[in-house]
Amino acid sequence: MRRALLTASVFCLLGVGVAAAQAPHHDDDPDEGQAPTASAAASSAKPKIVRVTVPEKDGMLRVPGGTFTMGSSDKRAAEGERPAHKVTVPPFWIDRTEVTVEAYRACVERKACKEPPKTSELCTYPTKERDLPISCVPYESAASFCRAAGKRLPREAEWELAARGTQSIRYPWGAPGSHCGYAATLRHDATGKTCTDGHPARVGSYPSGASPYGVLDLAGNVEEWTDDVFDGPPRVVSPTLPVGLAPTHPGPNHVLRGGSWLLPPSFARTTARNWGSALEAGPGVGFRCAKDATP
Repeated sequence: MRRALLTASVFCLLGVGVAAAQAPHHDDDPDEGQAPTASAAASSAKPKIVRVTVPEKDGMLRVPGGTFTMGSSDKRAAEGERPAHKVTVPPFWIDRTEVTVEAYRACVERKACKEPPKTSELCTYPTKERDLPISCVPYESAASFCRAAGKRLPREAEWELAARGTQSIRYPWGAPGSHCGYAATLRHDATGKTCTDGHPARVGSYPSGASPYGVLDLAGNVEEWTDDVFDGPPRVVSPTLPVGLAPTHPGPNHVLRGGSWLLPPSFARTTARNWGSALEAGPGVGFRCAKDATP
């Protein structure tokens, strides 16, 4: 928790506007800057997950939907992740990668999107690095980009299903990552070497970190906006109308998922939830789009 508070302080110094962290620090996670045991290293080298081949079209993957356990029953998990509960999500499409600087710039040039405010020197827009994830985009600007493309922001339950499938896995790739090969997060490998170069990675740079459906960068790089308002722990409405699929309503804070290159690995867990002001965003915040799957 102390690390989480320190991270939040860094955000405040950068003028990021992202709210206090919701993900707890897992002291026994081998990927939290500690040298892994032999068994942990073996587990990380060969993640045991069931991969599902899904249709791909126009840079999107069709997630088949299904019933899965959303959230966490781990007592160490933040209150916002509990309770674990069954939800059923209809099929949907989701972007294979996060929205890039190039894609967002094209939207600005078409006058369909606003230029994101430069809240920090670390923001990726404007930059010549076209394949970096766009960052510093407020919630409404992200939603507008998706609408202009005939899409929408993913609902929270959709995002979590895309990240973990119907399996109870801590990270999209399965086993905890005890080295730097799976995601861009604020961490160190077993030798103490920093895993990031002080910037987010180009989208798709970590194919080993793909989710069971092949979705990339759902852990680390940039946190991603979802369409859900954050108002505390999940509200279980019903198995077919779970939090994450209930109609959204106006609110000052929206749910962020996936962690970022500015946050430790515990924020990149499939159940970890964070939140940010809908009015602003910093260099650790980006997004991807989704859309309904028509029959």
